[in-house]
Amino acid sequence: MRTHDSWTLYGETRDRCIELLLSLNSEQSALRVPLSPDWTVTDVASHLCGLNAEVASGRLVGLGTDERTSHQVALRRGHSLRDICDEWIGHEAPMRQAIAADPFFGTRLAGDLIVHLHDIRHALGLPINRDDDATISAAHCYVLNLQERVSDRLDVGIDVVLTDGARFPAAGSATTAAVSLEASPYDFLRSVTGRRSRRQVETLGWSGDPTEILDQAWSSYGSLPSDDVEV
Repeated sequence: MRTHDSWTLYGETRDRCIELLLSLNSEQSALRVPLSPDWTVTDVASHLCGLNAEVASGRLVGLGTDERTSHQVALRRGHSLRDICDEWIGHEAPMRQAIAADPFFGTRLAGDLIVHLHDIRHALGLPINRDDDATISAAHCYVLNLQERVSDRLDVGIDVVLTDGARFPAAGSATTAAVSLEASPYDFLRSVTGRRSRRQVETLGWSGDPTEILDQAWSSYGSLPSDDVEV
């Protein structure tokens, strides 16, 4: 994986997303995106743009809550994809400043963005690049989030090894791992963000019994889908 500064990682992923959005016709823009979370493509774009608008205005407390996310989408209801993308790009200067001030925050934003870009491509039936820099970086970020959540909620550790060569030994108060997991960055990312069924998550490369972790600490994105998810 190439080394990126946080803005480059976010900006390049944003540009890829906007390029795709602006290539869509009206039927495609109204298509449902069942994993994100059952919005239309335009709704997803509204959320992604809305995040930038709130960061640009300094409204960081509560960012990412269901209430704020719903407001981002509702505020842009009826806007065209072109208008939404133009607004999104228009927030670049304050976004650059915010990410420069907190690079890890920028990495987290890029992680959220690539998850939604995967969702859009999945809904459109388009191929997904599973090994790009944004996907790998997002997986690394979400591993750290998972380890912190598992340690805080269960006081146990989890070792994670990703197939790009990254290794994450158990962290937090519990330095001895109760279980370990090996997966590709893409499969881990889709699983931990609630884009895989419980059965699919259970078939990842677990060593030890992950039941307690899956029940209480696996994903912060709500319940896992009941049916298997292709791609």
